[in-house]
Amino acid sequence: MSSGVRDRRPVASVVYDGVVTLAALVTTVVAAVHFGQAGGGPDWKDLVLCVVIGLPLMQLLTRFPFQINTRHAGIEVQFDVGVLIFLLCFADPATVALTWCLCVIPTNLLQKKSWVSRVYNASIGVLFLPTALLVLHLLHAGGAANRLSSDAGEPRAIRLDMTGAELLAVAAAVVAVFTLDVAVSAVSVAIQERTSIKAELLHTGAWLAVGTSVAVGGLGYLGGLVESRLEPWAAVLLVIPMIVTMVATRAMRMTRDVARRSEALFEAATALHTQGRRADLARALQKHARMVAGTPAAMVRSVGPGEDEIGVPVVAGDGVVLYITVPRRRDSTQRASDEKALEALASVGEAAFFRVSASEEMHGLARRDVVTGLPNRLQFSERLAQELERARAAERLDRLVVLYLDLDGFKGVNDRFGHDAGDELLRLVGSRLRDTLRGGSTVARLGGDEFAVLLPDCLDVEGLCRRVLVALRVEVRMRGHVLRVQGSIGLSRARPGDDVGTLLRNADTAMYRAKATGKNRWVEFRPELLEEEIARLQVIEDLQQAPAEAFVVHYQPIVDLHSVDPASRIVGLEALVRWRRDRGGAVEPLVGPDEFIGLAERSGTVVAIGDSVLRQVARDSAAIQQHAGRRLDLMVNVSPVQLRHPDFTERVAAAVRQTASSGCRLHLEMTESVMIDDDTVGRLRDLAETGAQLTIDDFGTGFSSLGYLRHRPFSSFKIDRSFVRDIATEPTARALVEGMVKMGQALGLTIVAEGVEHAEQAEILREMGCQLAQGHLYCRPLALEDIQDVLAGPVARPLSA
Repeated sequence: MSSGVRDRRPVASVVYDGVVTLAALVTTVVAAVHFGQAGGGPDWKDLVLCVVIGLPLMQLLTRFPFQINTRHAGIEVQFDVGVLIFLLCFADPATVALTWCLCVIPTNLLQKKSWVSRVYNASIGVLFLPTALLVLHLLHAGGAANRLSSDAGEPRAIRLDMTGAELLAVAAAVVAVFTLDVAVSAVSVAIQERTSIKAELLHTGAWLAVGTSVAVGGLGYLGGLVESRLEPWAAVLLVIPMIVTMVATRAMRMTRDVARRSEALFEAATALHTQGRRADLARALQKHARMVAGTPAAMVRSVGPGEDEIGVPVVAGDGVVLYITVPRRRDSTQRASDEKALEALASVGEAAFFRVSASEEMHGLARRDVVTGLPNRLQFSERLAQELERARAAERLDRLVVLYLDLDGFKGVNDRFGHDAGDELLRLVGSRLRDTLRGGSTVARLGGDEFAVLLPDCLDVEGLCRRVLVALRVEVRMRGHVLRVQGSIGLSRARPGDDVGTLLRNADTAMYRAKATGKNRWVEFRPELLEEEIARLQVIEDLQQAPAEAFVVHYQPIVDLHSVDPASRIVGLEALVRWRRDRGGAVEPLVGPDEFIGLAERSGTVVAIGDSVLRQVARDSAAIQQHAGRRLDLMVNVSPVQLRHPDFTERVAAAVRQTASSGCRLHLEMTESVMIDDDTVGRLRDLAETGAQLTIDDFGTGFSSLGYLRHRPFSSFKIDRSFVRDIATEPTARALVEGMVKMGQALGLTIVAEGVEHAEQAEILREMGCQLAQGHLYCRPLALEDIQDVLAGPVARPLSA
């Protein structure tokens, strides 16, 4: 690792770890000497037998540790205390002492971790023995001579009398070992990370961990009872609670690990986003790599991973490539989780390095944004830091306000008209903001289409946000097109303890909530937003890990409004995806698309989900045609992200061939947003040539245009339910729907009305001349086996000519 990234380990940390290792070494030597000087000579038979029994059990139990999450890493609590308790019940203390050292040392030294971690973990493990023996001695748990070494007259460490005092002594020994393990590890982390020991000792999960440790130690005691009082074959019964304990521990660890990783990744993303210098960013990346990987052994360096490590490259700019490395774990599932988490952190790190590089370059050229002439991020942060100090001194922190602004629809301007047009729009927005906000305020462009506003003494937040929203509503004519751009605002107020990074992060989080809840609005930050963002990250992670079979397809009928025979009304089915989400073994009720498709598009998993739905509909088409006894139109929703995938046309062509061979016809539903993108015209025509019919979904809610409809290969459109809902009560809604129907008829398009829930709505649509309808009035979405009972009658009217 380069010197600019590596944190020099504190001398106190090296000394502390050396003292722990020296204590373990002394303990091992004392155990060996005591065994060799035992009365009657060393009992090698007992030693070999104990090692043969203890070493495999140790190797097994160390694969199922319990992890206590801390801020900087995770402290792994090994459950080998159960083996220690069993050995103390099985043989005399001298034999157990040497046996324990011979089991602990190779078990830890053979793990795939750094040598420092191996030696340190082995040292802590060795110290378990004197701790347990001391507690048992103080509580008078020793007694009769061991059955296997009765001639020597050496007593066991635990009498096995099954008294309450003895059980209490065993539990106390286990708790003492657990306390030693956690305390020594926490102190080591605190010294190395330069944090307070109290902060590292106070963490969640400790009570659950100590309870589990006592339970596992109880299994060791139970094993000693079985060995002493029952036939040897009875030990097989211990396998059942041991397996249950290991499986439960593994499940708890995985659940806690996922939550810890999600929280650590979110914290890393927000922390790295606020760094302004490469050196600070590299140190922050080092710190958060430990938090994400859950081990202090995680490193950021310029040298790639070794044979016993996994590593992910991070492009740091200017030809510099760093590597985030962690020791390779034995568990393949944990290795896969480590790789995914490091890849996510590397992506965040690369984005942060890119932002820092851009900031440094701009700082070298000028302290202002070259496009808009506004202050850049660096200058804005400096002014914000100054105003924070002044607000603290004047005791008016609650009146210092930061706005984080993002333009809605800016990407479409860049994609359609080029970056010159985008720069023109940015200059216009910057000028309007500057003219709107005067009198001590600071307007800055942070990058891309993101702006920030600082108001050091704001009394009317609501009025301020209304004025800014008006300023962001820009209408520009470009190449014969009128572009309307608006914005979303996140607001944060200064609070005691806030710094520049916290204020910007909070405002940024609030801005993303404004975009997620409809755009063209403002949202004030509140702490719950961070928790909700973590929950969204968890949903994204669950989507990435969900198998294809977790996504099931339900079907909702489309009916002919003009058919007099109810049995022949159904002319098509819309395929609607549902997610059977698995939360750590607990399967939740089916999740509707409104709750996860947006996050799937954000994470890119919508491509795999859409492919799974397309294949499922193609497979179901034969059963649908068989039960309907006629050809039906099967409609599948398509995301714009899918549409841009290079292999999408080929996948659609295969689905069209399969549905056609079953006697059905495939329709692809897509929102109006795809019509305005000139780059998708060719792809739409390619899809039409496969034989798939194209339908506009939610018509009227986006970029409706007669010109687009005339020059795109669509055969039908669906009127959005928001218009249909009010046609019986609002004349305006009724007029709009009637206008859409007449327009569709003039263009020769088939019209489907969505969200029909009342007979009065259906009658009005029928009078307007609307051909088809869909909604709960006729049938809710049903699984394939349930929809088969609904299908009947011949096709009354096709969805397209």
